[in-house]
Amino acid sequence: MSNILKCITIFSTTILIIFTSSLFFTPAPVKAANGFYVNGNTLYDATGTPFVIRGINHAHSWFKSDSPTAIPAIAETGANTVRIVLSDGSQYAKDDITTVRNLISLAEQNNLIAILEVHDATGKDDAASLNSAIDYWISIKDALIGKEDKVIINIANEWFGTWNGLMWADGYKQGIPKLRNAGLTHTLIVDSAGWGQYPASIHDYGKSVFNSDPLKNTMFSIHMYEYAGGDAATVKSNIDGVINQGLALIIGEFGHKHTNGDVDEATIMSYSQQKGVGWLAWSWKGNSSEWNYLDLSSDWTGNSLTSWGDTIVNGSNGIKATSVPSPVFGGSSGGTATTLYDFEDNIENWSGTNVSGGPWSVTDWAISGSKSLKADVQLGNSSQHSLFVSNSHNLNGKSTLIATVKHADWGSIGNGIMAKLYIKTGSNWTWYDGDSIQINSNSTTLSLNLSTIPNLSNVQEIGVQFTGASNSSGQTALFLDKVTVQ
Repeated sequence: MSNILKCITIFSTTILIIFTSSLFFTPAPVKAANGFYVNGNTLYDATGTPFVIRGINHAHSWFKSDSPTAIPAIAETGANTVRIVLSDGSQYAKDDITTVRNLISLAEQNNLIAILEVHDATGKDDAASLNSAIDYWISIKDALIGKEDKVIINIANEWFGTWNGLMWADGYKQGIPKLRNAGLTHTLIVDSAGWGQYPASIHDYGKSVFNSDPLKNTMFSIHMYEYAGGDAATVKSNIDGVINQGLALIIGEFGHKHTNGDVDEATIMSYSQQKGVGWLAWSWKGNSSEWNYLDLSSDWTGNSLTSWGDTIVNGSNGIKATSVPSPVFGGSSGGTATTLYDFEDNIENWSGTNVSGGPWSVTDWAISGSKSLKADVQLGNSSQHSLFVSNSHNLNGKSTLIATVKHADWGSIGNGIMAKLYIKTGSNWTWYDGDSIQINSNSTTLSLNLSTIPNLSNVQEIGVQFTGASNSSGQTALFLDKVTVQ
């Protein structure tokens, strides 16, 4: 979103962009060295812990002197991430390498992951604007290399204003390998076309953009304003269209209304929580008079939140309720994850119900290490299957139970397989479960909020319940790995 201009323009003519083609060798996917990495729908931090972004945008490029106040104030909300507007100098005053180093340090001091973005290419379609942003990242790479565990690069804010997915994809397929060839191994974020509000560009071409990354460490961003986030059905369809392909997604910007209409911010926040999708609200402060209803705070210090700010910080699916800091910062504030089960040695006493084979500890797939838990199942009309362990656990003081699952890439799964985490507590083995979400054949992260569950000192069982679709049939396999608590 631009403080200068933030309305969608659908161009009546398409600008032809001619790129010089080149060939790049694509090795097997690897994790970014010592940093964030994506696997399927999920972003993982350097500790191997799933990281769900909950944060706020800060317009540093236009308010450079206010960043030392704004960034600590954003941290005080409980946010785990700040997205920082930078300039490569082509439209706004350039942020030099020293400035970027200082911003990264300031975010680190406040236990915030920094998502850095170049704003000068906003709404533009020309290759030169995208290349300018890419050249900027390469020019400041000495400030970025070594920060892969605390910095994510959002290549260019809302580049490609026209609603044209093919040309958008061509631009990024040329640009991403240039960043990798320069030695930048960070997780990359690519905004959708159409000023960030044309998710069909990701739905149609996201896989090809992802595959252009030799490290397979790219995720995607939708900016949800009146077009991409105007109502519940649109929000859900746009999110599902990305994650059902096995791609990782964030809502890089969203508001509660915008120039040409209302935004369903409640669904954006609740459905993102249900699906494990990150989000970043626009924006802390500084929007011009036309869009000042998007200011989250009336002052840079955060002492006076606006109504929009109160929703984002204190709402039922807001930052205070859903944000978990990354353990990369260490200490109690880091929310360090403890691995309960990783199946590297054996099945670790796990069992299955309504399974036709297993469970086994296998090397077919793993989210960390080399093994996971696998069971064959016979799908039927809304059939239910479980993987579980009946061991005593004391989860007192823990906030979230997390596990990663997938189904095999074969079998007649129909409209999909749903899964949810559950626990049973107390002498009566009382059942508590998380949201049921559709899983895929890459990886899907499940979570269960423990903060309101009683008897956590006496957890009798931990498990995952899978439910087939009404039109599913025949055999497939289910996988589970990396059961953690934090």
